[in-house]
Amino acid sequence: MASLTDVAFRCLVSEMGGVGLLITEMISAEGLLRRNQRTMEMIRNSNDTTPVFIQLFGENPDAMAEAARMVAAETGFDGIDINMGCPAGKVIRKGAGAALMKDPAKAAKIVAAARHAAPDLPLTVKMRLGFDRVNAPVFLEAIQAEGVDAVIVHFRLQCHRYRVPADWSHAGSLRHIARVPLVGNGDVMTEADARMRLAQVDGVMIGRGAIMDPLIFHRLAGGNGSVDLEERVIPRLLELIETHYPEPMRLGRLKALTRFLVSGRHMSRRYRQAIYTATTYAQGARNLLALADRLINGHGAAQT
Repeated sequence: MASLTDVAFRCLVSEMGGVGLLITEMISAEGLLRRNQRTMEMIRNSNDTTPVFIQLFGENPDAMAEAARMVAAETGFDGIDINMGCPAGKVIRKGAGAALMKDPAKAAKIVAAARHAAPDLPLTVKMRLGFDRVNAPVFLEAIQAEGVDAVIVHFRLQCHRYRVPADWSHAGSLRHIARVPLVGNGDVMTEADARMRLAQVDGVMIGRGAIMDPLIFHRLAGGNGSVDLEERVIPRLLELIETHYPEPMRLGRLKALTRFLVSGRHMSRRYRQAIYTATTYAQGARNLLALADRLINGHGAAQT
């Protein structure tokens, strides 16, 4: 979840409790090797309570190996996840992300290179059902033969992007051939969704659902999501944004997360628009706090 699962949001989710593993935004292996300033900012990690994997993407086995070696030697990440499922056009055009679903042999070489370069770090792969046709069984066999410790499957084709519902009907057949833990992803938006899908796979990865509800992991782990905790989510997120970002970057971070935080909720259109049109961070934060208070206390009639 590029530009969303940043250091501030990861810290928030970890503090709320219940999450077993966190994964960074998608990081370019080439950018990491060049020590690109933006890339280096993205790999900041201040979490010392929940394991965090860095998610790398790239199409070159040698570059991936060097990036994996750098992660092992110079960072405190607990593992590496290779993204072979991103459907974004700019990633596909580079031959990375879900483009690798078209070439299981090349994908296997990338996995093997990373595995050899960082033998002591857990290694996972994020994949899809395929590019324009389902070839997940062949792809899964190819990459698990090279030493991955777990595989995460987003249950859509690349060509589907997010336009159609995730097709979890493939979970059973993939779990049958998987010799490593199989984690499922796609349309896990609520606690009920997660519990249902956990009957089909060994674990679930939650993206958009976690940003819409940062307490989802807390509840899945048996927490009650008390009102006191709900009241703490938005103020704490703002504190973390202020801790990890300089003033010029804060408003953009706030707006990016707000799109999901308010999705599907009973809210005032006036407050929502006020957040999106804010011109300063202070203004946006004030409007988001007002909206949070409105939601917690049930003020006013619901509007969408």
